Amino acid sequence: MKTIAVLLVGMTLSGAALAQTKIAILNLQAAIMSTDVAKSKVNSLKTSSEYSKLQSSAESIRSELQKMQEDAQKNSVTWSDEQKTEYQRKVNFKRSDFETAVKKLRAMEAQVGQEIQTSLGPKAKAALEAIIKEQKLDLVLDANTAFFASPQVDLTLAVVKRMNAEK
Repeated sequence: MKTIAVLLVGMTLSGAALAQTKIAILNLQAAIMSTDVAKSKVNSLKTSSEYSKLQSSAESIRSELQKMQEDAQKNSVTWSDEQKTEYQRKVNFKRSDFETAVKKLRAMEAQVGQEIQTSLGPKAKAALEAIIKEQKLDLVLDANTAFFASPQVDLTLAVVKRMNAEK
């Protein structure tokens, strides 16, 4: 009986300690990418001539593929085996061209994203440390790993505001 009483007291004390623990969550990557600086860099990429040309090319290829598929649906019943084989070869080439263009676009986006993360990472961490100190937080968890968190404990927007204010 004494052991149960000691366990109950220990659980009560640990529950009280836990209730006083200030916990918050943060999505650091989202915070960094939501800053004005990051948005500006992403916008610069998307309005660059190289990116625009590549995106235009991908859209054009997608449109050509769609037209080819519509043509095949309408006319393939009258095609010979050779015409069907030639059609499939052309579709495969176009599809490959499209996938290559999309890969290039994603690579450009990933490079800019990495540059943003690298350049703004230290500022984000400094902003977070200041908020932790101000709010006297005991624990900050990654928002992506939290099963549930009330919006009131999410520091992501606070970090974005602080980073935007610093310029």
